[in-house]
Amino acid sequence: MRDLWYLRKYLRPYRKVVIVAGITMFLAGALVPEALSRTKAVFDGIFPDTSAMAGIPSIEPGEAAPDQPALEEMTAEQMQRQLLNAAITLFVFLVLAACADGAAVWFAEYVGQHLLFELRKSLFDHLQSLSMSFYDRHRLGELISRVNNDTMVLQRNFGSNLVWLISSPVSVAYGVYKMWEFSPRLTVSLTVILPLVLGITVVLGRRVRMLSRRMQQQLAELTTALHEGLAAIRVIKIFGIQREIAEHFGKENTDLMHTEMKTAFTRAINSPIVGITIGLAMVSIIVLGGREIAAGRMTGGDLMAFILLLQAVSSAVNRVSRLNLSMQQAGAAAGRHRELLEVDERLPVVDDPITLDRIDGRIVFEDVSFSYLGRSPALTNIDLEIQPGEVVAFAGPSGAGKTTIANLIPRLYDPTHGRVLIDGVDVRQMDPQALREHISIVPQETLLFGGTIRENIAYGRRNASEEEIVGAAKAANAHEFILKLPSGYDTQVGERGTQLSGGQRQRVAIARAIVREPSIMILDEATSSLDNESETAIHRALNTVLKDRTAIIIAHRLSTIRDADRIIVLDGGVIVEAGKHDELLARSGLYARLYRAHQTEHTGPAAPWEDPAFDHG
Repeated sequence: MRDLWYLRKYLRPYRKVVIVAGITMFLAGALVPEALSRTKAVFDGIFPDTSAMAGIPSIEPGEAAPDQPALEEMTAEQMQRQLLNAAITLFVFLVLAACADGAAVWFAEYVGQHLLFELRKSLFDHLQSLSMSFYDRHRLGELISRVNNDTMVLQRNFGSNLVWLISSPVSVAYGVYKMWEFSPRLTVSLTVILPLVLGITVVLGRRVRMLSRRMQQQLAELTTALHEGLAAIRVIKIFGIQREIAEHFGKENTDLMHTEMKTAFTRAINSPIVGITIGLAMVSIIVLGGREIAAGRMTGGDLMAFILLLQAVSSAVNRVSRLNLSMQQAGAAAGRHRELLEVDERLPVVDDPITLDRIDGRIVFEDVSFSYLGRSPALTNIDLEIQPGEVVAFAGPSGAGKTTIANLIPRLYDPTHGRVLIDGVDVRQMDPQALREHISIVPQETLLFGGTIRENIAYGRRNASEEEIVGAAKAANAHEFILKLPSGYDTQVGERGTQLSGGQRQRVAIARAIVREPSIMILDEATSSLDNESETAIHRALNTVLKDRTAIIIAHRLSTIRDADRIIVLDGGVIVEAGKHDELLARSGLYARLYRAHQTEHTGPAAPWEDPAFDHG
């Protein structure tokens, strides 16, 4: 239960409610045995003869019966009055027990639901804080499963069963105490059953925990297969691989079903095994109880109350047994939750980070090298200085390191060697969030969030006014197409912006970057989905927007970076050329070959992919 015990820290904000819930659960567990013990008076009222026989010594075989005092006769009216009083008392305790049980259920659900709320929140916040290196190594479907499915297991097996954590053990303990009051002999005779029930519960609980952990892992695999099958549906249909994808999903689905069936079987056999054991105990008690009555050590009311208590205790024991299996499943899910929370792959932040109120935009790479997950270097010994307000474009073949450079500036990654400085300050000495407030980036993969176009642009700056949002849209050449939409700026973009075309999504993303009014603007192939006319219009607008701002442009179409202040050409993570467009063409190096290949693509005489140096980015 160590994995479940760690959850207590999430209950601290609700400790007053937890205390009240604990009290109601205790009362719910104790009042049921107390109410059942009151049935003795009812049954003694019904069977006054057995009640009057209490205290008569037992007669051994062959002994003569001693003289007995005459049994006091009870009138029918007195018996009815006694029975009524006993029944009213029993009813009052049953009502109290029912009310306590209802209150316990409500408080348990309150505590359980708020606990699950805190767990989901903590997990999502923690995932948001982790570095990009963590996401390079983990699949999105697995992480979604951790947040959704693992907490759902906790909700099913912990939240709804929380009330029994206290009330059931209390029912067992208090019920056994009341049974001892009626007959110590019969109560002691039941002790042989407890080790057997506990042994069954422990053995089955361990198996359920093992199967539950396997089930959660398989559920993560299934979620990943589902996410990939839906996210890449366009590619799947184009290549006609629906059958292969369906077979992969079917295998994961089958594996999960088999594990769930094994878990269900283990849970299913728990109740009959425990029930049969308790049933044998019940039969034994009836036989032994008859002997106790014959011996004068119990009355009929004692035995009936004892049997009802045994039945209640048996039900509570069965609940405890099932509860243990549920807690094992919840423990497995809580363990996976705890493991993920203990992952500490955040970018390190110094104790007293430097905060710059204003950034001029001077960027320096000092002998920077970087590799992803220990693979071959993406950048090697990069020395580069970018002046404030300078527009610098990066070109080169695929995998040359262009996007990596763009990722190091806002500190999405830390270099494995060397330093990146902004305005003379190592970015590792800054708070990452404060640093990024001065930077806007339009990534290669355009992503919009569910909501309206206005909301998506405003994500660039929370306090942006309507005029600033519209101005950014105009600068990104998006204003005209937005006004033509049915709801204008209030048009819903759909999940990931699917209600807009690729070019429209890209222009909204550029507007989002512009409205931020950054000191440093990074455009990572930001116009790759635009037609020539829109791209030309945006670049004219960017000439104004980028004025007095440092701009990093990752080139897709080399013709669009002709006017850059400087073009840096990368190949294999190394700077091989640098200069203006005309200078690089005159050198007839890698840039000139890439540019000629790009021009050939648009004039059409030759196939550009025949040139091995050709690349769009």
